[in-house]
Amino acid sequence: MKRRSVVRGGALVFLLIAGGVLLLYWVIHPTLSVIDPGTPMPDETVSIVGRNFGDTPGEVLFDNIPLPEHAVELWSPTYISFKMPNDVDSAVVRVRTAFGASNPLMLANSSKIPKAVASQAEAELRPNITGAKPTANIQIGKTIVIRGSHFGEPDVAAAIFFTRIPSISALETENPGNFIKVDSVDLLVESWRDASITVHVPDGVENGYVFVKTRNGTSNTYPISFSRSLGRTGRGESFTYVIGQKILLHVTASLPDGRLSLFLSKPAATQNQSAETIIMSGEDHLNADHANWQEFRFGQADASKSKLEVSRQFIVDTSEIRADINVASIQALGFPPPAFLAPYLASDAMVPSGSEVIVSAARAIQKKEKNPFRQVALAAQWVFSNVKLDEKDQGLSDDILSALKNKKGGMRAIALIDCALLRALGIPAIPVAGFLVTEDTRLIPHYWGEYYLLGIGWISFDPALATGTVPSGFVPGFSERLTYYRGIDSKHIAMSRGYQPLPPVQPEAQKKTKIPWSLFEYDELAQGVSYISTWNLPEIESSTLP
Repeated sequence: MKRRSVVRGGALVFLLIAGGVLLLYWVIHPTLSVIDPGTPMPDETVSIVGRNFGDTPGEVLFDNIPLPEHAVELWSPTYISFKMPNDVDSAVVRVRTAFGASNPLMLANSSKIPKAVASQAEAELRPNITGAKPTANIQIGKTIVIRGSHFGEPDVAAAIFFTRIPSISALETENPGNFIKVDSVDLLVESWRDASITVHVPDGVENGYVFVKTRNGTSNTYPISFSRSLGRTGRGESFTYVIGQKILLHVTASLPDGRLSLFLSKPAATQNQSAETIIMSGEDHLNADHANWQEFRFGQADASKSKLEVSRQFIVDTSEIRADINVASIQALGFPPPAFLAPYLASDAMVPSGSEVIVSAARAIQKKEKNPFRQVALAAQWVFSNVKLDEKDQGLSDDILSALKNKKGGMRAIALIDCALLRALGIPAIPVAGFLVTEDTRLIPHYWGEYYLLGIGWISFDPALATGTVPSGFVPGFSERLTYYRGIDSKHIAMSRGYQPLPPVQPEAQKKTKIPWSLFEYDELAQGVSYISTWNLPEIESSTLP
């Protein structure tokens, strides 16, 4: 028995040592992810993206023979560039440091590879990337300049793509799921010219490639790498929910040109949520289908029917998401802010960041704290200290300024006031409306938000849960409430994100707000129609919850 215990103890020690060795190997051993171009011309600059290269230059090996030191142009822990030798046809490339040699990647001299004859017109028009500035240590939200030729003018067919999946091959550019697409007319793009593109780095990028597509084809891929020194967002536990929604309608009378429109939100696409919307009944009344909402229209022909129904099903995938933030290094946006963030700093009817009370509160917070992340916490604390939550108020007709004046309001008003205060502090903010999933899989209407930090991107947060205000029946997914200042759990289902423009309302039309789980200006729009409508609270039909 004693001998068996000794054997078991020895095996355990061996496993611990082996695990430690593997962990140490991962942390310090050089690893190559990308080499680009894979088929360079002689004297062309070649880039290697990877990890654990170290601050001190090691060696770039061609078939185990080191390149001359003068051939290596740049060496950093995650990025190396060198000149392609003239006398090499092909080679296995490795990087060697004091901790060993990396995995191999193949390189071939482009001038030695037989090529299919392309038409001169095709070669002249296809976009081509010759450089990027910077190419390493790029931060989310900051600009990168892509240089080259034949990028053309901004149009619906032109876009720039960033790697979404780490260590993706340069040959997999045709799979849209591997890359983040930024259209040439997107606000992230500062300028788009034939020989250069200046673009702010979008959320969710990973080390890898950038390339350009136009009407005339796809460019070469160009390697770039990103800095995470300020922090990053990461996903955790995820669930899938199947949700049913039903609206019952009875049109009692209608003029010949009378009409009634129901505007239904589609689950929002966010950094931690994706969704599919399926129309189960009422598709013949679908008048418009946009990215964030659908319009179902009814009129005189429907007045004779005893009951009308619109039912939809949502298949929603959510995951918890939280940000690891290097708080001491976070900096304010500065002025003027980038154009792509300007809409989320402006005062409007929904988010009154220009209100005298809000501006005064922002000044008081700025005197106490300059760090944007710490200001987020102070803003939430100010709101919940100065506006008493009325849980019975679903916020269908919340007047934000009245809630500030009366120091009382529903969850919708409180979330919008919080976003307004963040904007007044110079922190971009977006309100989000949707549901919390209870322990018995009911849906509770709820509101939260997102704020933006340079170097990290959009960060979801729930100011109510962060300050300890928990709706009845809900059990928070994070054991530490302060985590909600930098993330949300997978029990949040977003139905509406920010202001969504709907068709303009004619003076004689009647608009109504019927539901507490969206941020729409109105849900029903009627003209020359008498009717009765019932919006049933959506219900979870199935889920992957344990």
